[in-house]
Amino acid sequence: MENLTRILLLVCFAVLSEGSDLTGSVFTFPTLGRVDHVTLTPAERKPLSQASLCLRFYTDQTTRSPCFFSLATATFTNAFLLCRMEGGFFRIHVGTASADFTGFTYNLNGWNSVCVTWDEEDVSQFFINGQASVRKLTLMRQGWKIPTDHSIIVGQDQDSYGGGFETKNAFIGHLTDVHMWDHVISPCAVQQFMDEMSIQPGNYLNWQSLKFETHGRAKVEKKQFLLTGKQLLNC
Repeated sequence: MENLTRILLLVCFAVLSEGSDLTGSVFTFPTLGRVDHVTLTPAERKPLSQASLCLRFYTDQTTRSPCFFSLATATFTNAFLLCRMEGGFFRIHVGTASADFTGFTYNLNGWNSVCVTWDEEDVSQFFINGQASVRKLTLMRQGWKIPTDHSIIVGQDQDSYGGGFETKNAFIGHLTDVHMWDHVISPCAVQQFMDEMSIQPGNYLNWQSLKFETHGRAKVEKKQFLLTGKQLLNC
């Protein structure tokens, strides 16, 4: 009996270590508040001097400032943060620096594909639905890296390490295909993601092998695909 228990524990640990393949699934955030969120755990934490993030979101939010992705450390709660601000523009935070990206429209009640890159020269760029922003400086001190000990959450903005959520920054809707790399991906890779083509999965966060934990009413659901507006697949 004791050996069986050990085997079951090892199997469970192996599954958790490998992560889950969420292909064809979404994170659903059904309520607006300070509770619903999902924590993400990299396969191996490391300091980051550059990064790329891609994800898709589906929402009907037009007010407030919902945040899609929040990476926080004990010192820098906005170490790497992506939000859509109340004025309809998008903001990227890197450490204590930030850059605003304006002039973009996005789909309400439709999927939007987003990528963000931050390079070793502290220059960031934003992409949405096939459109690219200008490259903007998000200057931290030279050589700054995101420390290894960080917390990653989607659906909220961390105003303290692992928490400090505010309703004004809560996301309501769906997220899918969340990938993160520890380097700047190429424009071709960004375009492939936008076109929903096969891509090299994130080597830091990989939607096809993701360790995560849901909180509140946030949950994993099957993705719905609409064709003509009348025919619904995956029912």
